[in-house]
Amino acid sequence: MATNLYEAMFVVDAAKGGSEFTKVVCHIADLLTRHGAAIERIERWDERKLAYPIKHAKRGVYVLVYFQADGSAISEIRHTAGLSEQLLRLLILCADEPGPVKGQLLSPQGEPVARAEGEPAKPAGEAAPEPPAPQQVAQKAEV
Repeated sequence: MATNLYEAMFVVDAAKGGSEFTKVVCHIADLLTRHGAAIERIERWDERKLAYPIKHAKRGVYVLVYFQADGSAISEIRHTAGLSEQLLRLLILCADEPGPVKGQLLSPQGEPVARAEGEPAKPAGEAAPEPPAPQQVAQKAEV
């Protein structure tokens, strides 16, 4: 069967965002690979307050995963993730190509990795650097 590129947004209880977070990322990677998915990229996004409590959690950490899989595996992945006590929510969408990196890159073992461009990954929650000031372009007056 043909494989497609998917992006999955997992919401994890923020209480597991500390020392247990590497175990949660391993759990996510194992869940995907168990169903035949090939993981391309894992990103940890910021911790945020949830709009409403989910499984008694009021805050969540977002984990974005890009992976290749058969379309038939998606329903099995959703079902298995719904049974997991470690995951609060999951959204899976088809993707044309991976989007730009917005969070901290992680390995399937939950360890931080360097960005593809060679610049080191920033810890989640660290502010992005200020963009450089735009160059002023001299405007020519038309006669």
